[in-house]
Amino acid sequence: MGNSTPIPDADKGGVHSEYFTQIVADGDVILVVGPSRHKIEVSAHFLKRISPVFQVMLGAPMKEGNALATRCDNDAPVEIILPEDKEAPMEQVLSTLYGADPSSKKYLMREVKDIAILAEKYGMVDRLEIFANFWLRSTINMRITEVSDNAWTALVSAFILKIDWAFFAVSLAMARTKTSLLKFAASFHDKHTGMRLGTILVAIEELLSTYLGQKGTTKPVERGLCLFCFSRATDSFTRQLQGCHSPDRHFKV
Repeated sequence: MGNSTPIPDADKGGVHSEYFTQIVADGDVILVVGPSRHKIEVSAHFLKRISPVFQVMLGAPMKEGNALATRCDNDAPVEIILPEDKEAPMEQVLSTLYGADPSSKKYLMREVKDIAILAEKYGMVDRLEIFANFWLRSTINMRITEVSDNAWTALVSAFILKIDWAFFAVSLAMARTKTSLLKFAASFHDKHTGMRLGTILVAIEELLSTYLGQKGTTKPVERGLCLFCFSRATDSFTRQLQGCHSPDRHFKV
């Protein structure tokens, strides 16, 4: 994959505002992403293999599918306009899955969250599992004295990307601060996580309440949230559910 470069504007003799990234050489599709109209060259075959959303979009008798079906070898790539998506995470997730970006191991946590949100939208979360485990490695044995935006971003990323050990590790670190997260609810607002954001906040509060309820015991037990049970909970986020194989992630009842 080459670096993003400005596209020369032949008519004006200057540089067009759009940027271009080539992930697949001689690709038959160009994604035009975001308000900056960042162009990303890929292939329809690649997109359909990694995303059920793109598979439907490019295979169905819709505008994009028809354009590909009638395209000749010498025709220009078919442009697909994606104005609502963010440019950077689209380039990052595609280059990561294509294996063309050595910098994919250096993403910041806020970049990981943006990648996670986009991957969920296009049904690519499962394909990112091996990379997500690497991106979230900094959460292993996390130690924090206060709940920061970075910690919250890590928790949301672990949840969306379905990385259970990271979800447990970050929620455990948050519980250890003995700090209620409800006062941070407004600052943690994220339109992409919607109602799930509130659910995570309530779950952390239950975890904290259970932990603090052990006062008087000689050795209080510390636990985080089990992603399997959290995702299926109906009345308690800390209780182990049938089918869970991680009893060490729960308080003993």
